[in-house]
Amino acid sequence: MTADMAIMEATDTITLVEGYDAMRIFLETVSRRHGMTDEEIEFIIGALKWADGSPVDPTMWRDWLAAVQTACSCRTR
Repeated sequence: MTADMAIMEATDTITLVEGYDAMRIFLETVSRRHGMTDEEIEFIIGALKWADGSPVDPTMWRDWLAAVQTACSCRTR
């Protein structure tokens, strides 16, 4: 983490797009850290990137929204 990055708290909120990008960045970081060159992880990361305002693979976006829905389903309203 660099000095100019804000430290996030567990209760902070982000948008769906920020969360999607965070997931992609996380996967890229972990794959680099572990020296992964596996084609499968590269395929996933490539499909998560943005092109012309939408994910390269729209199915990945739908899967991401479904994962968010599942993760948030335990919230009390």
